[in-house]
Amino acid sequence: MTNGDEHPKAKADRKRGRLSRKEQKARKKQREESEKHSSDTASNEALNNNTIQRTIPSEEELEKTYVPTPIPSFQDMSAKHTKSLGKWFPKAVVLKSSVHYTNAEILKLMKETPLEQLPTASILLFYQYVTEPLWPQSKVDLLMAFLVQIAEHRPNLGGRIRVAREGLNVTLSAIDDQHNTAVETLRHFCRDLKRFDPKVFSQTDFKFIDHVQADRHFKDLKLFPVQELVFYGFPKRKEDQDPAPLEKTGFHLPPADFHKMLEQDSSSTVVIDVRNHYEAALGRFDGQQADAPTAPGAEYIDPKMRKSTDFAKWLNKKETQEKLQDKNVMLFCTGGVRCERASAYLRNTVNNVKGVFQLQGGVEKYLQEFPTGGYFRGKNFVFDKREACGAGDRDGDGGVLGHSHSSTTDTKCCLCEKPWDRYLGKKKCSMCGVPVLMCDKCMSSTSKKDDNLLLRCPLCVEEGVTVRADDVEWTNNGMDAILPDATSNKAAPSVLKWGGGHAATKKDKRRFQKVQCRFGAECARKDCFFMHPKERVKL
Repeated sequence: MTNGDEHPKAKADRKRGRLSRKEQKARKKQREESEKHSSDTASNEALNNNTIQRTIPSEEELEKTYVPTPIPSFQDMSAKHTKSLGKWFPKAVVLKSSVHYTNAEILKLMKETPLEQLPTASILLFYQYVTEPLWPQSKVDLLMAFLVQIAEHRPNLGGRIRVAREGLNVTLSAIDDQHNTAVETLRHFCRDLKRFDPKVFSQTDFKFIDHVQADRHFKDLKLFPVQELVFYGFPKRKEDQDPAPLEKTGFHLPPADFHKMLEQDSSSTVVIDVRNHYEAALGRFDGQQADAPTAPGAEYIDPKMRKSTDFAKWLNKKETQEKLQDKNVMLFCTGGVRCERASAYLRNTVNNVKGVFQLQGGVEKYLQEFPTGGYFRGKNFVFDKREACGAGDRDGDGGVLGHSHSSTTDTKCCLCEKPWDRYLGKKKCSMCGVPVLMCDKCMSSTSKKDDNLLLRCPLCVEEGVTVRADDVEWTNNGMDAILPDATSNKAAPSVLKWGGGHAATKKDKRRFQKVQCRFGAECARKDCFFMHPKERVKL
């Protein structure tokens, strides 16, 4: 509509200096967005800059509040919580946490509750290998039952625990509830484990991250019985011979000693990143190459792995072994567990290296001792609700995306190449299944059901990979063959079993299985995805 066709009332309002209804709505929307932005920013700043001095109870105080969890007998064991999590974890156990806060609920609480009374969460990270002999399977079953009993006894727990005959790998969280604080709950959990097996758990390096935001707590606790804590798929030289025996692990260096060793000249020392490439993209130990007193320091090496089973393939390459010859080899990972088998395999496989060393406690422990970052540049990708943590950042990037978020690394969105450093929305590479970085704008403008959308991780772009994950035949340990119609293109050397196209197909099947088949028991299709009555005749 032109000015000549303007509505008489709107024309009169304009002459009097009044805003039209359209302009009023636009300004109201702008004002609401501005208020929301200010509120979110203030809330996030208050959470991130929490200056409340919170104390950690002494051993004597913890002893007073400790109520031991009874260790069950074999007769008491029950599978009432067992839940199949796909064919990879058919005997997993899932228990809901009694308390769980979303980011939105925390922001609401902040408006109604004094800062010092807000609930907080704590995180516990550790792993523990069992020296020979390994636990018998009966003890593993008993430990699974005991962990279930602990979760029932301490319902404010959440997290992920992998249980094997060779030990435990734990990422745990707790949250304040009406009976116990998060700090007390996690330390009481450690006491329970020491009671279960004093010989094994008295040597454990428990890493606590206390008083983080309440939405960093897991909403449930999952227990996974597994064959190995970290699956590397190392090839065996002889039958029944362990290719990576734990008695041959690298020498464990505390963070201070590891930091000092990073300053050694690059001609004599290398530092290998045992993490996956998508983790290394966010942060790595390469600060020593420019900032060491006698720079360049130890040379940083990224094997560019998509998963742990790629490590052996990389290490057995001729150029890799030539690179490591006559050098001190340092290894690091997030928390230390991946370095145990990796360093043992390296010592057992590669000859003519001066020495093999690993960072005790991983990057997590290093950043606790070097709050300004030391020689670590970027962020440490973690497997809990913090997502990734930079130097001096206790809470990490986790939670709802704030208006003020900006990338602090040199990583980019996989679509628009805008600087971005958060793995959000469980976006996966269409070619190999690893997580990819997608910014908030691309995520909101991209349809989740767009089958033609190709997301490629930096590694697939670098390697020229163009074959989609769902065009690859794969085994339990990675890629096996490319389907005939895709042979003219390049496929990724390894594909994550639960990523890429496979995950999308499985989700569709699960969705169909919830819908009743309209042919009922008379359905004759062997491959029918729909749900059928129990009386359906087996074909």
